[in-house]
Parts: sequence; C-alpha cells; structure tokens
Amino acid sequence: MPSPPDIAIEVYGKTDVGLIREHNEDNFLVADVTTALRAADGRDPFTFKLGDKGALLLVCDGMGGAAAGEVASQMAADAIYEALVRAPPQPRDGFARLMRRAVERANEAIFIQSRDNQSERGMGTTCTVAGLVDDTLVVAQIGDSRCYVLRDGKLAQVTKDQSLAWQLIEAGAMTIDEAKAFEHANIILQALGVQERVEVVLSQVPLRKGDVALLCSDGLHGPVTDEEILAVLIAEPNLQKAGEGLIQKALDRDGPDNITVALARFEGATLLPPAPEDLVSFIGYDPGNDPVPEATGTNEDSGLGRETVEERLPRDLVMPDDVPTKTDSGEPSATRAKAAAPSPSAPRTARSLLALFLVALIFAAAGGIFVMKCERDQSERSDTRVTLP
Repeated sequence: MPSPPDIAIEVYGKTDVGLIREHNEDNFLVADVTTALRAADGRDPFTFKLGDKGALLLVCDGMGGAAAGEVASQMAADAIYEALVRAPPQPRDGFARLMRRAVERANEAIFIQSRDNQSERGMGTTCTVAGLVDDTLVVAQIGDSRCYVLRDGKLAQVTKDQSLAWQLIEAGAMTIDEAKAFEHANIILQALGVQERVEVVLSQVPLRKGDVALLCSDGLHGPVTDEEILAVLIAEPNLQKAGEGLIQKALDRDGPDNITVALARFEGATLLPPAPEDLVSFIGYDPGNDPVPEATGTNEDSGLGRETVEERLPRDLVMPDDVPTKTDSGEPSATRAKAAAPSPSAPRTARSLLALFLVALIFAAAGGIFVMKCERDQSERSDTRVTLP
C-alpha cells in the first residue's frame, strides 16, 4: 500500500446539552486513527499528519429517554472507532467497506443490548461518520445528523437526511423552510439499534486545499439555518471559535436539543486548490463488496448499505398523535408516542396539503418500522420505534 498523501488535518469537537434537555444524549469523535489520538470535548484544536490508517470524524444523536440515548450514541462511537483502530491500513475502497461494516456492527450491538435490557429498550442513535485515507472524504450516513463542506466561501450539505421531511423536499412537496414547521419533522427513516439491520448510505467528497468539514446533530441544523452556519464559519477561521460560535447560535435560538459539532480543516501539498468548476454536493459511493481483512480475521461483507434511502419505499409511518407503541413481542404497551406539536403559524399552502397527502399515501403502504424522535415535555426526550397496530 502506498504512503498516505501529504495532508495536514486540524480538528475540533464540542457538545452542549442545550437549554431544555436534562442530559446530553449526543456524542462525537474526532481522531487520528493511526496514532489512536482522540480529541477531548471542547479542548484546543490539534493538528496531525494523515497516517496510513486515516482520520475519523463522527457525530451521533442518541434517542430513547432517560440515559438510554446516551448509551446508544456512546456505543456507536466506541464501536466504529475501535473497528478502524484494530484494522490494518486500507486503500479507499477497503476503508469505505470497513466503515460501512463498522456502522452495521455498531447497529447490531445496540440492537442486542436494547433487546436484552428492559431499561434500555427502544434506544437508538443517528450516526454520521466521515473518514479519510487519501484526498477524498468518505461519509457514512444513518439518520438526520449532517455533514457539510465549506469551500471557497460556499457551504454545501454532502449528506441527505434520512427523514420523512427530506423525502418530501426532494419530491418537491415542500420547501426547506416549510420542512422546519412540518408537524412530522421528527420522523426519521433509520437509526442505529432500532432494527436488526440498517442500510448505510455512503458518499464521497474529493477534497481541496483549505476545505472545512462540519459534522453536526440536528440540535444545530434544526434551529440554525445553513446561511447562518456559513456566516459563522466564514467569520471565524479559528476552528474552536467557530465551533463555539455555532453552538452559541443554537443556544440563542433557545437551545431546544443537544448541540454537537465536529470540525476539520484539510491542508497540504497533495490537495489541489479550489477551482471554479468544483461542485460540492452529495455524491453516492459504492466501494464494492469484497471482503476486508480485519484484526480478528476476514469476514464476508454483509451486503448491506448499497441501497440508498431514495431507492426504497418507506416501510412504516407512525400516527402523529397518541398511538400505542408495541413491545418486541407485539403486545400493546402502556407507552404512548407524541409527536412535536405543529407550528400554529405553519401555512396551509398547496405544497403543505400535498405533503399531507403524500404522508397519507406512505401510511397506506406502510409495513415496516420508522423512528419518531418525540418530545414529551421540556425536560424529557423519548424517542421510540413505533409499529402500526
């Protein structure tokens, strides 16, 4: 395997409980995988040379109420990091397959622990992972945390939210602004630990000199617009000040959720300078399915993760209000799920009506599992998987 390219990576990460939640269910990780050096929460940024095992950034937004969401997000971060640290160096395709399988196995571990422990039943977490072994950033996506790339004064989202609202946006049924007021905005299509298997969506971003990657939970991108995120990143070239500024912006909007940011800046002679013809966007990535050697031996690829969210029909939809959940045995439980209250000022435009019509169609075709990120009151977050009666 050739030596890694001459790339220097500056990283910073920080998480905040916000102003409403009693505890923080988010987790992040920024690390030099080669030396096993991980950044601590809110500490000064540090810079390292890209090694043969690569670099890793990760943000997880846990769900499940009590401390279960925190358990799920920590399990995901630890499992993915340890899988990359234990594995031998890989070229990009092998590294991407390793990332995909690490996410899948994190899902399996969380699912089993949730199934076997009553106090953690129903826990789950979103997971956005960005890894690098050469000059192309590889991103793995589960849920609605996000990855952005800032290049040459422009900000682009390079992941696609796995949510009902995002699908309606892509279908032209609503605008991004309308999605923020959408009463079903708390429904996501996937989360680690909620189902026995997940479909990991991979994408890639060829990097340029000076690019900044931002991974964040919806505690940031929910209350803060992309334009406001861009303004903070441009105004604050220092990663620590930028990260703190982004979190403060969400706190200024009442900090309704946990807020997490992970930032990385890429420099080095290997990277080309930005060019006017560069297009930064979501670019799907299929690294193939060959076995990837690991520290414990070689395993066949599970075959998951090649089907994107856009290629599959949603398989279930919860009712918006007061629907009984079910236990894994299928018997109704006493727990009831409540969606966030719709905005009283949400416009009943033609697109909004079309969105509701599409929701009805999806509901009629339902047959699997969705995840609803619910709010019971101002201090408790209860995110649960809900099946149709």
